[in-house]
Amino acid sequence: MVSHYFTLVFKKLQFILIIVGRFLKILFRKSKEIELLYLNYSTEYIFDNSLIIINYRFRNGLWYRFGKHKTLEKEIKIFNLKNFDTEFDLVVYGFFQRKVFKLKFEPQLTINTQRFKTSLSNLSLEIVEKTIPALIQPNLFSNIRKPSLVASKIKVTNKPIIINNNTYNQNEFI
Repeated sequence: MVSHYFTLVFKKLQFILIIVGRFLKILFRKSKEIELLYLNYSTEYIFDNSLIIINYRFRNGLWYRFGKHKTLEKEIKIFNLKNFDTEFDLVVYGFFQRKVFKLKFEPQLTINTQRFKTSLSNLSLEIVEKTIPALIQPNLFSNIRKPSLVASKIKVTNKPIIINNNTYNQNEFI
């Protein structure tokens, strides 16, 4: 119980330290206003249990809140629509200011995941039995009384690999 309390305090402290670092970075900028660079998400072909990918980027944003979920991530966020609200606010907190963007996702499609059985009618099958061929050779006899085997010598020679390349200057490379 105590270690759980320490991890919560540590995560909260880490969250605050990152915000303070970003605050000091924005403090010395000329423009401290929150600026939307891009906000991309798809509202087409959304199923009941699909994943929502929100690709966003803001200038001078300290932290972000998606509904009740706070985050420090700046680029991309993935939510499961089954575990998240279909309509929520994206709030961007900045240098003594905040901007609110309303996001709405309406699932229009469903996937039928019920089990089913197929039935085949008018299907005629013939089972043909094939014999397995014998793979064992009959006994071999030799007329030579003392057969001898001579092994030949194999010699492997290694040739060195030589790579010829020309030096390029920057203009030839382009």
